[in-house]
Amino acid sequence: PQPTTPPAKVAVEELRQTIETLVGFGTRHTLSAQDDPDRGIGAARNWAAHRFRAIGAACSDCLQIVLSEDEVSGNRVPVPTRLVNVLAIQRGSERPEEVVIISAHIDSRVSDVMDFTSDAPGANDDGSGVAAVIEAARVLSHRRFPTTIVYAILSGEEQGLYGGRLLADYAQQQNWTVKALLNNDIIGGTRGS
Repeated sequence: PQPTTPPAKVAVEELRQTIETLVGFGTRHTLSAQDDPDRGIGAARNWAAHRFRAIGAACSDCLQIVLSEDEVSGNRVPVPTRLVNVLAIQRGSERPEEVVIISAHIDSRVSDVMDFTSDAPGANDDGSGVAAVIEAARVLSHRRFPTTIVYAILSGEEQGLYGGRLLADYAQQQNWTVKALLNNDIIGGTRGS
């Protein structure tokens, strides 16, 4: 890889701040508020998109931000619900159709999968993974790679892997050749849990 600017280093404080911010949304349940600016899945997704935009601005707009969305319903989604994945796409310099995806899910829940009003801070599941994806974007965006990297923040995973399906559909629509998908779910946890 060829650095475009001095490479950034992974910062523990950035990881911690991301997790604290995500916890601050109270719940990020798929069925929680879509339009509340401070609480729920909508606020969390908007924040993630804003964070990716700021990272992109720091690398001369090297990230394309895409909000891939669909309306879903099913066993754990009893009413039609807006589902949005937040993607930051860093185009490859030689083979942009070849893609490596780094993903995590932003949604959280309490033990009762249908309880979308109680606080579900989700620091470990999966604030830790979202923090890793955002930090990967912050660090890797200062380098150029021959293939494309997609930083993917998925929704609806706790309700039945809806975000993953939406991402797969989007990848197919874009004619991507996905070389790898590095999914980050509950990272840095304790042994034996």
